[in-house]
Parts: sequence; structure tokens; C-alpha cells
Amino acid sequence: MTAPTSTEPGTDSGATGPTAPGNAQPASFQSQLSSPYAWWRRRLDASDDKIVADLRSALDDLGIDRPIPESVDKALRYHNRHTGWWFLVRNVMAMLWVWFWGAWLLGMLTTIVRTMVTKGPKKADVVIPKIVNLFNETEPFVFWLAATACSLMMIVVFGSLCVVFPMMLGAPKLVTGSPIAHRNLQPKQDHAPVQVYMPVWQIAEVIKLCAEAATAAGEQKIYKSGDIPGQSTSALKSIRRAYYMRGIVPLLPMRWGHLRDHARKVVARMHEVERDLYRDADPTLIKLAEMWLTIAERYADGRVGALLDEDLSEVEPARSWARDRIRDVLAVLLTVGAVFFTASLDLPQAIEGYVISGTAVGVLLLVYGSGSIVNMRRR
Repeated sequence: MTAPTSTEPGTDSGATGPTAPGNAQPASFQSQLSSPYAWWRRRLDASDDKIVADLRSALDDLGIDRPIPESVDKALRYHNRHTGWWFLVRNVMAMLWVWFWGAWLLGMLTTIVRTMVTKGPKKADVVIPKIVNLFNETEPFVFWLAATACSLMMIVVFGSLCVVFPMMLGAPKLVTGSPIAHRNLQPKQDHAPVQVYMPVWQIAEVIKLCAEAATAAGEQKIYKSGDIPGQSTSALKSIRRAYYMRGIVPLLPMRWGHLRDHARKVVARMHEVERDLYRDADPTLIKLAEMWLTIAERYADGRVGALLDEDLSEVEPARSWARDRIRDVLAVLLTVGAVFFTASLDLPQAIEGYVISGTAVGVLLLVYGSGSIVNMRRR
């Protein structure tokens, strides 16, 4: 015979309330309720750790023992932290900002133009007598105090217009992460915009693709290795504009051609290495990953003039096919227009040929730059 089970006073062995084990809430949900901000920060930290761990895993798969540079680690975490839904919200806010100030400025301009058109100069005949009567009826001190206040108000209004218009153009770029807008508006916060670290994230994705190709087998290895040049296009495009993306160069620079040429040589060098993927994929994948990691480190450190350690003096800079074709078409149009314009001047035949030749050289310098003459002499 089984002895009856004793229970504590005030308790029920068959209770199914909130304190029952089957109805206990998960600890994570309880932490969300107790401290939602701390829970959200933990989620962000976990997401940041994951993107860095994925890069570390890719390097390990490739057999690269180099540690992830601190600047690259920071760049990946910052980019991952400030992209996503919040970045979309900031884009919407930027669009609303432009719409609001654009509508306000357009409304003020329309009102001013309408007032000038409807009343014209006769408005002065009404305003000036009122000012004279006000001066005669009030004390001089009060009059000049009111005049000073009105003048200051007008200065504030027109000064605001002069400040708001550049802000209308620059603030959305600053909000969404433009390096140039960030550099020239110079906010007090000591952090870089989101787009600055986008090339580092793109490079990390390329390294992961190299690891996937290295660990694949059979036909998949061939396909994944052959896809890397196409997948790295976005990273190469960002590196081509590294001096701009990193915010190194100020607005309207005068001497930055060497940074552009270096970036184009780096892109050309990466193209040369990528060609070896179709000859010997395994060592080429490792070499590509190491070079990309070096580029990411130099870019994150702001050393956009030394993205690689290799001697690139003999490397021909990479060229943009679309930009070159646009330049060719522009050169042809300008040359034809200059020839027809010169012919319409009715110049003497003795000098007409020299004028046309000089015009052609001027078009060449205008479209292709002074370096084109040096390149032609080398050829």
C-alpha cells in the first residue's frame, strides 16, 4: 500500500499556474523584458562577432595564419552595426529633408516673384510714406531700435537661406554616409560615415568566396574559382575610388592624380593575379586572399597611396571601358566642331592648316589630359 504524498500547506501539487515548470518563460525573453536595451546591444555584438568570425574562418580555410588587423576588425564591426534597417530609415529621413526644404524654398521664391510681378515698383510708393510717418510719430531711439531689429531679422532670414540651401544638399549625404560631405561639413562626432568602410566589407566577402572555392571539390571548385573575378567587381570599383571612398581627398582637389593612378595600378595588378585562377587555382586563391587582406588593412588605416607592398612602377594602370569610349566620342565631336568652326572663319589657307592642327592638339589635351602627349611619345 502506497503512503499518501504530503504537501506543504498552501501549495498544490497539480498547479498549472505561471510558476509551473512547463509554463516557465525562457531566460532570454525575461531578459528582453527586464532590459531591452541591453538585450539589443547583445544582439548587435553577436552580429558583429559573427562577421569577424566568418572572416577568420575563411582565412583558416585558406591556411593563412595572419591575424585580422585591428583596423579591419573595427571597420567590419562599424559597417555591420550601422547598416540594415536603420540605414534605410536614414535614407528616408534624407529624402524627407530634401523634400521639406525644397518645398519651403520653392514656396518662398514663388511668393517673392508673385509679389514683385503683381505690385511692382509701386509698392515703394506705399512703403516709404509709412516709414516717414512712423519716424515722425515716434521717438528716434524707438525708431532706430525697431529698424535695427528688422534689419537683424532680415539678415537672419537671408542668412538662413544661404546656409539652408547647402545643408539641403549636403546633409542627406552626411546622414547616409557620404565621405566627401562628412569631410567638408566636419561634424563634431568622432566617427566615420558608413560608406567609408563599405570597401572593407566588400573585400571580406571576396575573401570568403576565395575560401569557398578553395574548400570546394570537383566541378564546384572550377565554377567557384572562375566566378571570383566577376564577384570582386564591386570591391575593385571601390578600390579604384579609394582616395574618395576613404574621405582622404578634400572637395575640389588640385593634386590627387597620383592617388588615382596608384589605385588604378592596384586594380590592374589584381586583374593580373586573377588570370592565374584559370591556370593554377589553389595557390592563386591564397595569394588573392592575402593581397585583399593587405588592401583592406591599408585602406582602413587611410594609407590609400600604398595599398600594396609590391612594386607597381611597371604595371599599366587599369582603364574604364565606358569612360574611355565616352572620351573618344567627346574628342571626335569636339574635333569635328572645331574644324567646322575654323573653316567658317575664312582664314588664309596658309595658316588654316596650322590652326586646325593646334585645335586638334588642344582637344587632345582637354579630353585626355597632359599625360596623353607623354604616352604618345612613349609609343
